[in-house]
Amino acid sequence: MMRTSSLPDACDQLFSAYPLTVTVVNRHPAISSMVLMLQDGEDERFLVLSQDRREDKRRYSLRPWRATESVDIDPNDGAVSEEIANAVTNGVPVPCDGAMFGWRHGDDVSALVAFFTTYAPETPEPSWTVMPRAGIPEAQWPPFTDECHLGHWFWDHYRAGHAVSVGGLIAANPGTAFWVDTRAVLGSGCCAVACDVRSLDGYALRRGRYVYCQVLRSGSSLPSLEVLLADTDKIDLASRLSRSAR
Repeated sequence: MMRTSSLPDACDQLFSAYPLTVTVVNRHPAISSMVLMLQDGEDERFLVLSQDRREDKRRYSLRPWRATESVDIDPNDGAVSEEIANAVTNGVPVPCDGAMFGWRHGDDVSALVAFFTTYAPETPEPSWTVMPRAGIPEAQWPPFTDECHLGHWFWDHYRAGHAVSVGGLIAANPGTAFWVDTRAVLGSGCCAVACDVRSLDGYALRRGRYVYCQVLRSGSSLPSLEVLLADTDKIDLASRLSRSAR
């Protein structure tokens, strides 16, 4: 067991330093949460850290992924287990469900990285997918393409400007980027970008097909961009990312 007096401060820092991981709970602006990944050897565990800012003070609690019972992190309660303290101090914050990042190679986004943190049969645990632009060499892919576990290195890349959040760019340009369900032909969905768009920060998201890295490596035949954009069931990512931001 260890004292909790410093843990609420650590929780404060997580919520202030990683806004792209914070989700509002039940549309209540005073209640929010984030997912933390904790690596244990070759295994990984996911936990949910919640923040309650009602009653003019912050309260925190922690629970395992998809569990209902949580443990309060309260300095007045004296002590919590080392496991909980380890999760707060060493857990890696996972970007919000549907968050989209880009990997910068020079002035272009060479790959999209999508995060999923809502339970679904195809994503029973939080996951992330690296989708390079079809046709570019692997040397331009993110260096973490083959990483199995999310690490603090991801946020190091983000702070260095190599990984960038492209949610705002896509949301500001409706009719540009689409999610297409290609599971029947490729085994996974993909992203189709209809035209080049450039951010105010100087990088460009180029027209093309952004496909799961293992599909590209397999050499599978890919639908053309025209075929993907003609799919009547495609989802405009601008509307999805706008809702996520709100």
